[in-house]
Amino acid sequence: MSINPYSLDTQMLWFRSHLRSQQNVSDVLGGALVALGEIGGNDYNFAFSSGVAREKVRAFVPAVVDKLGAAVEELIGMGARAFVVPGNLPFGCAPLYLRRFGAARAAWDYDPRTGCLAWFNRFAEYHNRLLNARLDALRQKYPDVTIVYADWYGAMMSIFQAPGKLGITNALLSCCGNSTVPCGRPGCSVCDDPSTYGSWDGTHPTEAVYKVIADGVLHGPYASPVPLATTCSPS
Repeated sequence: MSINPYSLDTQMLWFRSHLRSQQNVSDVLGGALVALGEIGGNDYNFAFSSGVAREKVRAFVPAVVDKLGAAVEELIGMGARAFVVPGNLPFGCAPLYLRRFGAARAAWDYDPRTGCLAWFNRFAEYHNRLLNARLDALRQKYPDVTIVYADWYGAMMSIFQAPGKLGITNALLSCCGNSTVPCGRPGCSVCDDPSTYGSWDGTHPTEAVYKVIADGVLHGPYASPVPLATTCSPS
């Protein structure tokens, strides 16, 4: 993968530097909704794409979740009082993963019900379970802080389990790019109607899928402990 993402530590450093130029930082953060995530996706994508053994990747999930939890605590200390924290997406349904690992489906535990690679989805579920446990502990420690878990995984799986209900006829295909030319590269192809596809470029969902995720997080059922919209004061 030819990208160079910046670590969460670096992003937090930039954020702290930016806030130094602001007056009344606690007031700024206290009246804001902090969207933190989804964190860990690039860590896992790089590891899997580099051929790191899957159990070794699974072993550093707790460190990823701890880093995310520490960032939430730091932001609480800076005055933040409302968070939305997304979980990881179902990696096993991403076209990039299906192209890269689908040839050895038996070794990766193929799920014939959805067409996804089940081991990768169980991996995402593991990350999300640890994240939920960490967020529960933070809620108990900071009862005056609202922390909403955004269940992106559940929202997307509702599509893969019944894509026809939403008119998504190419749930496991990417609209932009193909197996030989990635999206954004010269000569890549683009579909006529992205709203019928589950993925835009092989790893990121299309706008149609993000709408399902957003609706589910704002109004339920893909948010906990409550839908995000119920945490907002009437205007």
